Amino acid sequence: MKPRKNYRSRPKKDGAKKRQKVLAQKRRLVAAGCDKESLEKLSTVEIRDLLKKTARKKPGKSGAKPVKAGKPAKKKAVIKKK
Repeated sequence: MKPRKNYRSRPKKDGAKKRQKVLAQKRRLVAAGCDKESLEKLSTVEIRDLLKKTARKKPGKSGAKPVKAGKPAKKKAVIKKK
């Protein structure tokens, strides 16, 4: 009789898939503003950490609240005293 559950180990990472992922991460870092020469010297763990840091700080954010598209900003009512 065949057992009901077929237990198997988790599949291991392929070397090619891992290299492909690292190359994609390097491309994202270059697009974010890092230079290629410095990325070539880093290890995969350092590249991942650097990518996490760049993901946290978004360029162009000055702390202002985002405005929804299509809705004009409301003007504040100013009361003039006589």
